[in-house]
Amino acid sequence: MVELQYFGNSFFTIKDNKALVVIDPIFGFSDKQMKKKVVAAKMSDMKGAAVILLTNELPEHFDKDLVERIALEENATVLAHDSILKQLSLPRSQKIPIQANSEFCIKGFKIKTTTAHFPKSFYPLGYIVECSGKRVYHAGVTALLDTFSSIKVDVALLPISDRSMDIIDAVRATKLMKPKTVIPMQYDIYDSGKNDPKELKRRIEESVLATETVILSPGKKMKF
Repeated sequence: MVELQYFGNSFFTIKDNKALVVIDPIFGFSDKQMKKKVVAAKMSDMKGAAVILLTNELPEHFDKDLVERIALEENATVLAHDSILKQLSLPRSQKIPIQANSEFCIKGFKIKTTTAHFPKSFYPLGYIVECSGKRVYHAGVTALLDTFSSIKVDVALLPISDRSMDIIDAVRATKLMKPKTVIPMQYDIYDSGKNDPKELKRRIEESVLATETVILSPGKKMKF
């Protein structure tokens, strides 16, 4: 059994056998365009963190102080591009520099890095996390990519926002991947109101896809 928990924006944890993979942890950041200033998480939710994955260096995805705190308190290993790792005051043993299309087996998790396209970021990434025979794809911040057709997973976490894929492209991405479940993310931070996750769910349900759309509010969990 794998437990997925959503905390807002692109912040998720993936739990397997009491160990956690933490992706893009933030507790809050400053941006006048933001709809929400604080993400629904606390340090107790990070208990058992073994691996921290960072998709890009922008403040709504990378909280330097929080990453350092989780890593030090839980002895977690941070995987990110070297340009991000250089900013972290952590022992070398807790930092693994990565590039796209690499694979790692670490602390019981199999992790594959994927390409993402986000011009505002120096080196954006996505991740496929495999544990207990289940595969979860976190797309990071990205536009629609042809390479989605090669991604075969149980659960796809896809952005729908003005900064990445809109709802139409997220449906196209789902058609390319055909996951069992798709979970929208990144729609709940900026206040444009253009990307309603219920509209994504409606469009997928009206398509020929067998994919289920699950909308998680911050703090909610899904087991599969």
